[in-house]
Amino acid sequence: MRAIIVHGGAGRWTDERLKDAIPVLREAASVGFRYLEKGDPLGAVEEAVKVLEDSPHFNAGRGSVLSIDGSLEMDACIVRDRPKLIGSVIGVRRVKNPISLARLVAEKTSHHIMYGEGAERLARLFGLPEGELITERARKRLERLREKLLRGELGEYAKLMEKTAELIRRYPELFIGTVGAVATDGEVVVAGTSTGGTSLKLPGRVGDTPIPGAGTWAEKGCGASATGVGEGIIQILMTKTLCDLYDRGHGLREAAERVVSMTDYPVGVIALSTEGEVSLAYNTEYMPVAIKVEKKEVEIHGVQRESSRP
Repeated sequence: MRAIIVHGGAGRWTDERLKDAIPVLREAASVGFRYLEKGDPLGAVEEAVKVLEDSPHFNAGRGSVLSIDGSLEMDACIVRDRPKLIGSVIGVRRVKNPISLARLVAEKTSHHIMYGEGAERLARLFGLPEGELITERARKRLERLREKLLRGELGEYAKLMEKTAELIRRYPELFIGTVGAVATDGEVVVAGTSTGGTSLKLPGRVGDTPIPGAGTWAEKGCGASATGVGEGIIQILMTKTLCDLYDRGHGLREAAERVVSMTDYPVGVIALSTEGEVSLAYNTEYMPVAIKVEKKEVEIHGVQRESSRP
């Protein structure tokens, strides 16, 4: 059964942001599903994520948040379960669609992960579009957060960085979620994730998104994309653990809920199997998700408040 699930990130969402984001998520799922109808699950994930990267309403591509010094560092990863294909990019600044560059790494090089300028040279070699991705909205947001930090309104920020779960509870405006998609044509599964990282992060910080098995994974008929505080996702290798649980006989929903329960950090995950099972779990306020399954219309989930445990 052909299916695709797309997420816009777990975390704090205002009513206004949700109103802007939901139509884009619907479009992403619809665009991705058209590629599934052509028998192209890799294209489905890439193109769905590109829709989100091209929107200013998500923390990826054009909507990416900035590091504390005002710089932009984007990460992305794409994984296919069989034959295994892995591509990941870290710390790219000028590439319009990092997910497309991750796919290039997977298909056009012998590497799995590329970083920074080397990855951007590859993008230029293959003619991937570049763009001015630092928006005025992102600059103003960074200025507001810096001013709060200087005035002491963000409290003991440096100390709290050691306890990110407490930080996000007290200052949720610092965290805007990642985007991702998982798709299947009934035979293979592909997962992809893209992010601009965390507001006020130190330059050079790497989260879970580009780490295969942490933020993105696909194996043995199961694929998953994670979102939330990357340090917590890395600690439990969330997406790999989810797929391992599924392979050992746990239902997809049970596996998703179980990995979310393994961490105290604010996180979320989407998952999909070649059997057409689709699941999501999160412990944040919201995690807007669009799902398109064969012969059904696009459905929106994750826009109702959840308790601290799903």
